[in-house]
Amino acid sequence: MPGSPLKPLGIFVIAEQFYWASVQAVRVLHDADAGDKYLKLYSSGVPNMDSAADACAAFALELYFKCLIRIGKKQIPSGRSGHNLVHLFGIIAKSHQIAIRRYFNENCADVRAYLNREFTPKGRVIPEPLFDYVLTNSKDAFIKMRYAYEGHPPDTGWLASDISRGARQQILNLYPRWINARQISSINQIVIVPPTSQAQ
Repeated sequence: MPGSPLKPLGIFVIAEQFYWASVQAVRVLHDADAGDKYLKLYSSGVPNMDSAADACAAFALELYFKCLIRIGKKQIPSGRSGHNLVHLFGIIAKSHQIAIRRYFNENCADVRAYLNREFTPKGRVIPEPLFDYVLTNSKDAFIKMRYAYEGHPPDTGWLASDISRGARQQILNLYPRWINARQISSINQIVIVPPTSQAQ
């Protein structure tokens, strides 16, 4: 809302909803293919949801970055730059940037393997540093993946799942109790529920 400061916890809770929506969009079909009888029945006729999953994942990363920006007590940019992941990453504190880069570098084997499969037949070499390439490639993914039917230029799309997980982990390192935060009403009331015995 214009004129009112956005609370980092509220941003995080909504980011989590989009993060888990992206995970579930992929898992339903994956688990059905793996033999889950209920999901096989449930998912019959459900289309591949790659673009929807990528749009949700990209928006989750946007919100994780905005959460970190507010944790640093900075203003979130508005307009088109408010969706640009490269721009948002540049605003968050250097300590958070370093932690997110470290997480990515330790967990990027899958995206590196994917790019090798894509680039090698075309005689291309993976750009380094890989983090910068992945973030730049994905910088407008929230917009592009919502309109995937329009197509998009080479080296654009969504590759930044490991960056998203790194940003999420950085927030939870700062505020571990937020793993249990939930939106409990349509008026955006946020509470932290007691942890359950199940692993998070």
